[in-house]
Amino acid sequence: MIAVLAWLRAGCHGAPPPAAFAVGGLALTWVGIAWFVYVTSTDPRGIARRSSADYAAGLDTSFRSMFMPPRGVPLAWGQLCAALSSLAIYGFLHIDALVYAAVVALVGPPLYVRRLVAKRRTRVDNQVHGFALAFANALKTTASIGDALFTTVSVSAEPLRNELETAMKQMKLGSSLDEALLAMSSRAQSGALDVVVSALLIGRQTGGDLPRILEGTANSLRELKRLEEHTDGVATAAKQSLFLAASITGGFVVFLPYAMPGFLDPMKETLKGQLIAAQCAAAYFFAIFLGYRFTRKSI
Repeated sequence: MIAVLAWLRAGCHGAPPPAAFAVGGLALTWVGIAWFVYVTSTDPRGIARRSSADYAAGLDTSFRSMFMPPRGVPLAWGQLCAALSSLAIYGFLHIDALVYAAVVALVGPPLYVRRLVAKRRTRVDNQVHGFALAFANALKTTASIGDALFTTVSVSAEPLRNELETAMKQMKLGSSLDEALLAMSSRAQSGALDVVVSALLIGRQTGGDLPRILEGTANSLRELKRLEEHTDGVATAAKQSLFLAASITGGFVVFLPYAMPGFLDPMKETLKGQLIAAQCAAAYFFAIFLGYRFTRKSI
């Protein structure tokens, strides 16, 4: 870079240094990438435009499900700028951490948003059995399901309270009770809430004793939650054991060449050794996949 600057200050006299060709090639490469991004992003029917629109819409859907303002478009642009900036700086400094930073910028935000949605859904699941019991007690004091639901909303906590308030607003705007409850169930994506809504709607249509039905449903959900907590403990212990075994095996492969130099050279330099190494790697990752599948909770 210093040689290129000196050649430019000299008025570009003489043969350009070799670094000038590298800088020029890198500049042309980034100009081409920028032009490609501009062309594909401005074409309404282009693959990049449609994919980015679907990605931003998915993020907006996740934000709306958490009752947050939609930030899909600015978040997507921020990811793109951060990734391209990291790769551009890597082209000059050749720091491997910048490549990892670009990968994190592309993968990290959607994973974080998905985790927030999963945590909110878990909180809703934990509140549903209390909601069902409170709703049953409210129905013992009034025959109106709407009045009982309004009373239950006042004693509910977030995030379930947000869903209930939205359902109440839909009913005030003209939606029926069934439509509001079904929309709430579809919006929350909570299995426990689906059970309560199904029990409520079926009991209402068949003329059953709603307080008794909801109390039985709340007790069943409480026992199911206790079973899930026990299963979570067992699954967590199994996943920790799997992670420890995978880390030890991978650590041997990483640190063995440093402890015994040349020990793995036959597996790198010969075709037979490369085939054996590929088979071992495939068996290793397949075993991790099977272990992960077996340790998943299923209730």
